[in-house]
Amino acid sequence: MRILITGITGPIGSFLADYLLTLPDLELHALKRWRSDPRPIEQLRGKVTFHEGDIEDPYSVGTTIARIKPDRIYHLAAQSYPSASWDAPVTTLRANVEGTLNVLEAVRAHCPAARVHIAGTSAQYGMVDPSAVPIPETHPLRPASPYGVSKAAAEMLGLQYAMSYGLHVVVTRSFNHVGPRQGDRCSIQTFCQQMAAIEAGRQEPIMHVGNLEPRRDFSHVTDVARALWLLLEHAPSGEVYNLCSGTATRIGDIVELVRAQGRVPIEVRVDPSRLRPTDEPILQGDNSKLRAITGWEPLIGMEQIVVELLDYWRAYS
Repeated sequence: MRILITGITGPIGSFLADYLLTLPDLELHALKRWRSDPRPIEQLRGKVTFHEGDIEDPYSVGTTIARIKPDRIYHLAAQSYPSASWDAPVTTLRANVEGTLNVLEAVRAHCPAARVHIAGTSAQYGMVDPSAVPIPETHPLRPASPYGVSKAAAEMLGLQYAMSYGLHVVVTRSFNHVGPRQGDRCSIQTFCQQMAAIEAGRQEPIMHVGNLEPRRDFSHVTDVARALWLLLEHAPSGEVYNLCSGTATRIGDIVELVRAQGRVPIEVRVDPSRLRPTDEPILQGDNSKLRAITGWEPLIGMEQIVVELLDYWRAYS
């Protein structure tokens, strides 16, 4: 079986590749931009066939898919940071909407029997009343950021291609996922990175934070990778699945976990520059549909996530 991953250097891509390499009889390919950070994929050298390209370029996407003719495609490449979408809305829409369209068109032209996964996001739900959580897939989409809008549009494209052209498309709405190799744009990463820097004497003993009141549903990247494989193997076409732990943790409580695991005392200080124009008070998903079709369940909890990320950032400090 030939598998193609777009976004191999992103938050999930390299962990998905790690997981797929543990399975038998798979030939793994990846589409990557020449300028992407190579560090998350160093362990994949010699095990994955890399193809240079950009999802915003229909030619490179089309020629890559025509050359490989994959049986499975995990489309993860995106501008994946909600905060960045406020500063770069056009770039976000081009990468996430046009990029998805380029993948779907290439599949339709060159490998219409392939199964395609499209990565969506809980940000598509937008502002959700606490009485409506945990959020089911049937909840209305009211995205509150350009990023959420772009992912809602990408999802609708995927479902339209499934309906109009008979492609096998499965969409996930991923809630927050965290793990090593992710960079420092996620809140938990910034907390752990700052703690490691403080311990190393490279930052004053002040942790700068944004809004501590929102509650978010976090999953470890290895749990997410396992779920993606199971979904594309078992889920019917044209369906959408929440990919989440099913529990929500207050951001301030995560800060306290990091502080408790830290090796030096710190002050926590709210930085106005880290506050978003809008911030959903709670995002907690209902994963019962995912569980029912795959038998999946998350294995790694928040305390283990914090310990792992602190160790990761300490290695860089």
